[in-house]
Amino acid sequence: MSLSTLAASQWILSRLTPPAQAEALIGDLLEERRLRLQAGSHVSVAGWYWRQLASSVPVLLWASMRRGVWLVSVVTAVASLIAAVLMMHVLQSAMWPMTTSSFVHDVMMLLSFAAAVAACGYVAASIRLGAARLLAFLVFAAVCRETTLPGGALWYKGLFLVLGPLATIAGAALSGRRRRVRL
Repeated sequence: MSLSTLAASQWILSRLTPPAQAEALIGDLLEERRLRLQAGSHVSVAGWYWRQLASSVPVLLWASMRRGVWLVSVVTAVASLIAAVLMMHVLQSAMWPMTTSSFVHDVMMLLSFAAAVAACGYVAASIRLGAARLLAFLVFAAVCRETTLPGGALWYKGLFLVLGPLATIAGAALSGRRRRVRL
C-alpha cells in the first residue's frame, strides 16, 4: 500500500468521523496495521486495511447522518442558492432600464450573477464552510443546466460556468473561515 493511498484512506476517515474521535480511530487503525505488517505480508495487510475501511465507511456515514451535521450544510447551500437567484433577479431588474444595449445588458447580467453568488458564498461560509463548497457545486450544476437551453453565445455561457463557482469560492474566502470541513 503506497503512502498516497494510505493518506487518502485517512482523509476519508477523518471526513466521516467526529473531530473528537478521528485521531484515535485513525491512530488505532495505523497501529494495528503496523503490528500486522510485522507478522504478515504487505498484500494481506493491505487487504485487511481496505476491508476495515470499507466496513467502517457505511457505519460512519450513518452516524454522520444521525448527528444531522450534513443537514446544516445542505439546507444552508440550497437556501443560499435560492437567495442568490432572487438577488440576481432583483439586481437585474433594477439595472435593466438603465440601458438599451444588449452587450451592456449581458455584462450587467454577468456582474449581477457574480455579485449574487459571491455574497451568498460569503454568507454560506459564515454559517458553515462545507455549505459554501456545496453551494459552488450547486451553482455549477445550475449553470450547466442553463447552458443546455437554446440561445446565447457559447463563450458567454462558458463565462457563467467558470465565474459561478469561482465567485462563490471567492465570497467564501472573504468570510475568513478556514477550518476543516465535515459534511
